Amino acid sequence: MKNVRIAFKVLDDGEVVPPCFQEINCHLIFDVKMEDFWRKARLVAGDHMTDTPTTNTSASVVSRELVRIALTLAALNNLEVKTTDIENAYLTAPVTEQIWTKLGPEFGSDAGKLAIIARLLYGLKAASALFRNHLADCRQHLGWTSCIADRDVWCKAETRPEDGHNYTYALLYVDDVLVAHHDAQGH
Repeated sequence: MKNVRIAFKVLDDGEVVPPCFQEINCHLIFDVKMEDFWRKARLVAGDHMTDTPTTNTSASVVSRELVRIALTLAALNNLEVKTTDIENAYLTAPVTEQIWTKLGPEFGSDAGKLAIIARLLYGLKAASALFRNHLADCRQHLGWTSCIADRDVWCKAETRPEDGHNYTYALLYVDDVLVAHHDAQGH
């Protein structure tokens, strides 16, 4: 719960929710990962209670074929391949919907208080699209450019004195990232 608290702006006693905000419920979902029996809990928004956003609510992801092509190019060009998962990914992006909730017992001393949801939560209708757009903004700010053929393949060029240009490629699948680049020795 300490990781997800960033998503909530807890209102002070007596403070009221603005009238344009919609109420939603949140609940915990528990899971056990089959590969290592690791236990997991996730706070999920019950967004079925809100109006459907007028903007696109789905997010594109890199295709399986492009992952295969990237791995082939990496093998042919001696690129190092790394993968990662962005932990608590949705919590990094601000929410655009105007929504609030009453905090449950999992919030300890804040249980029963009203809170405005300020960060994306799993279960929100537009969460995947908003997170994808937030991540694209971050990458552009860091000098990455989106590939013309697939907007979920990103490239960053760097000039190296020993052999000219060096490209790093990143492929995005929701909150999973595959990166292909030259290693530190320039191979």
